Amino acid sequence: MLLTLLERLALRRKRQGSSGLWTAVAFAAFLLRQYRKRSERDTVSLREVLRPGESLVISHTTQPHG
Repeated sequence: MLLTLLERLALRRKRQGSSGLWTAVAFAAFLLRQYRKRSERDTVSLREVLRPGESLVISHTTQPHG
């Protein structure tokens, strides 16, 4: 939410002939919001209750789609 407000403020402040600082701030806020959206979408969550003596092995391998 704060990034959205910062981006809107920067877009209002930038004007023709003014410093490129506000344009840079708006662009950086936009990129950061997009990065956060993408990283939230790529997150995988798994919850498993283990009993005493059980273990869980996690491997990061790719499987061919086919």
